[in-house]
Amino acid sequence: MEIPYEVTPRRDTGLYNAKLGVWLFLASEVMLFGGLFSGYVFLRLGVQEGVDNPWPWGYNVHGPYVWAGFINTLVLIFSSVGVVFAWVALKERNWKAYQTWMYIVVACAVAFMCIKTIEYKSKLTEHHGIKFQDNSVIEGKILDQTDKIRFEGKEVSMSLQSALPAFLKDIDGDFPTFTVKEGPEGTEGTELNSYSDLKSWYLKQRREASSSLAEERKRYRSELDAGNANPTPVSVVTSATLTAGEPFKLHGNPRKIVGHSDSALNYKDGSKVEGMLIDDTVKFEIHQVDMQLVLPQKQKDSMVWEVVDDDSVKKQFFEAQAKMYKEMRDYYEPRGEMIPEKMLRGHKLNLQKVHMGGHHDEEHHAEANVHKSESKPSAEGAAEEAHDDHGHGEHAYIEVPREKIKFMGNHGPRYGNYYAIYFTMTALHGLHVIGGALVLLFFTVFGKKLYLKNPEHLANRVEVGGLFWHFVDLIWIFLFPIFYLF
Repeated sequence: MEIPYEVTPRRDTGLYNAKLGVWLFLASEVMLFGGLFSGYVFLRLGVQEGVDNPWPWGYNVHGPYVWAGFINTLVLIFSSVGVVFAWVALKERNWKAYQTWMYIVVACAVAFMCIKTIEYKSKLTEHHGIKFQDNSVIEGKILDQTDKIRFEGKEVSMSLQSALPAFLKDIDGDFPTFTVKEGPEGTEGTELNSYSDLKSWYLKQRREASSSLAEERKRYRSELDAGNANPTPVSVVTSATLTAGEPFKLHGNPRKIVGHSDSALNYKDGSKVEGMLIDDTVKFEIHQVDMQLVLPQKQKDSMVWEVVDDDSVKKQFFEAQAKMYKEMRDYYEPRGEMIPEKMLRGHKLNLQKVHMGGHHDEEHHAEANVHKSESKPSAEGAAEEAHDDHGHGEHAYIEVPREKIKFMGNHGPRYGNYYAIYFTMTALHGLHVIGGALVLLFFTVFGKKLYLKNPEHLANRVEVGGLFWHFVDLIWIFLFPIFYLF
């Protein structure tokens, strides 16, 4: 049976079925992205300067990737033009030209996603922030995975009623040989020589413990029902203790750890690793200091300067701040206006770039010291060490005690409202790019049969796909200035 209006348009609406369907679909997409854009606007306008977490300035967040975003904008615009030329080629019954243009469109989609992947990787691996207890913030990069807790384990206690213990994924280096010290009957002395051995043993013991626990509870209820006022208590071993043949190193993920001391790591899943804390400082390459949540009169005594312990960095920050304040004063005073409170508490004054180790005169070289465990070599020496050992250019690093840290993380969704909605919207848009590109590629690779049967039918399908593609392009044209420029 032939479906009416599959190719030819209706006389009353001038639309064929697929075109009407895609317009309805795009209406739902407008509501989806409209809600997200509205959420962004309300979150942005609701920020109180100096009270709420500051809303990042787009250009400061993305830096050189603003140009990447601009290139992506051009890429999508060109791809939209390519879809039109592909559709025109079908109308002219030129299959080769249609394929050429459509492959160009798909290539543009691939280029767009590659650029976004590089940008995402940079934010998630190269850019971090640390907020101190007084709400001062340093921006830069955490080096050598030191955001994780370095620990040397000797013995492990764990529950047999949860998922596979989290500490297993934190083991650094070769997997140690574990011996069961305490556990279910008949398991003492069992050797576990690999991750797979421990996993198999653990899953088996968990099943048996669950079964034994169910039987014991059934027995307990039966004794109660039989009138026994003092039934035998439920007694099932649901935990185990393992000892390592030799000490093993852990890089403990702070998100999985509920607390730690010099001799123990306590994981949220109930497992506990006993041993010795190796290091509990975070090695950090500092690029910016953010004082937006610190009162101006308290900024010079902020915790950040105690941690950085480099007078030249402090001098850089306040010199840049004084210069910006003079520019503001020169702008507002001739107009008889006061500098707005929003400007005084905002990023222009209180977020400044700093540099350790890259000073321009010998006096600064002599004064600058970098806090590194017990010794404090010069910032120049630390910069050379950072360059030689870690490949991070001429930036020196500091070591931040974990107890002074209120929050730390990469510039991912957890870092703040801006980053959460940025990743949500750009990732959702990226999924639309992938989906649209796959549909257009399908029409190109498998559309020859439909083209030979009814070229107008394929042209209609490409037109529908093109409408979706233009919508994807339009969404990015809104996303780019909102997230990258403002």
